Amino acid sequence: MSVMNDLDLKLKEAENQLGQIQETIRSIRQLLSNNQDEASCDAQQKRDHVEDKVTVRKMLAKKSGEGYTAQVKALLHKFGAEKLSDVDPKDYKDLYYSAEGLGQ
Repeated sequence: MSVMNDLDLKLKEAENQLGQIQETIRSIRQLLSNNQDEASCDAQQKRDHVEDKVTVRKMLAKKSGEGYTAQVKALLHKFGAEKLSDVDPKDYKDLYYSAEGLGQ
């Protein structure tokens, strides 16, 4: 009979350990979920459009100075603008990289 009691005790101990492991897994999942939420918030932080505009303006001026004035104007037209101030701020990044590629 004592063998049965020992087995029952070990089974209860294993169940307790399993419960602790499951609670630990839930805690880890919650931590990971919180970290992902913070990371997505960081990634979605609003960019400073004034700073972006200055950066794009410098790139366009550089490329124009290198002799790509016609291509710079064509890029602006591609973004539906006559001048940089007419470009939608959400397009600054694409415009910058498009201008950067001129002459390559």
